[in-house]
Amino acid sequence: MKKIFPLFLLLLLAALVCAVAAQAEPAPKPGDKQFFSVSASAEIFVKPDRVHMTLGVSERSKDLRAAKERMSEILKKAIAFCKAKGIQDKYIQTSYISIYPYYRDDDDKIRTVLRHYALTQTFTVTLENPELYETLLYTLLDMGINNVEHISFATSELRKYRDEARLAAVRAAQEKAKLLTDAAGIKLGKAVNIQEIQQRMTPSFRLGRGSQSAASQNVAFYSEGDAPAEGAGEGFAVGTIPVRAEVIVTYELE
Repeated sequence: MKKIFPLFLLLLLAALVCAVAAQAEPAPKPGDKQFFSVSASAEIFVKPDRVHMTLGVSERSKDLRAAKERMSEILKKAIAFCKAKGIQDKYIQTSYISIYPYYRDDDDKIRTVLRHYALTQTFTVTLENPELYETLLYTLLDMGINNVEHISFATSELRKYRDEARLAAVRAAQEKAKLLTDAAGIKLGKAVNIQEIQQRMTPSFRLGRGSQSAASQNVAFYSEGDAPAEGAGEGFAVGTIPVRAEVIVTYELE
C-alpha cells in the first residue's frame, strides 16, 4: 500500500499540469483571425548564352625549367587559338603557376631525395557563343591542355528568368492553397504574407579535375530534385539549365 500511494500522487500532479497547460492555450474564439500557409516551387528551363571554362596544363618533371617552358608553350598556343576564335582579351584570364616538389626517402643515404616537380597553371575562358565550346574544348585538348577543371553554363538574363519562376511559384501556391482548403471545406481569404526561399546559384557542369579527356557531365545544383539538363549525355551538346524559385504564402481564412 505504501508503494501505491506515491504513484497516485504522481498521476494527480501530472493531471494538474495538463489542466494548467490547457488553460494557458485557450481555444480560438469566434471572430479571431485564422491563417493558413503553403509552400510551392516552380522551375523553368533556359537555354544558356554563356559558357565559363576553367582549363589548365600540368607537368611532372625533375627538370623544372624544361617543364615550365613546355607548359608556357602549350598555354601560349591555347590562348592564341582562343583569340583567333574571336574571344576577347577580357574573357581570357590566366592564373599564377603552382610548383610543388615531391620527395622520397633514400634509406641508403639517409636523406630526402627529390622525385619530381609537379607544375600546374590554369586559365579561364568565357564564351558568348555556347555552340563554340565543344570545338574549342577538343582543339585545346589536342594542343596539350590536360586539366579540365570546370565547365559551367549560364544565362545573362538570370534576373528575367528568375522572376518568371517566382511568378510561377506564386501561382502554384495559390492553386495548392485553394485545392487543400476546398477539400477541407474551409473558405480561403486573401494572401497576407509571401516569403521567398533563397536558391543556390546558377547550376554548372563539372568535369573531373585533371582528367585527360572530358568523360563525364553532371549537374551540380539543387539539393533535391536534381536532374541532368536536356541534352546531357549526348556528347557535349548544349542543353538547358534550370532556374528555380520557391515561396511560402500565408493566407487569411474567412
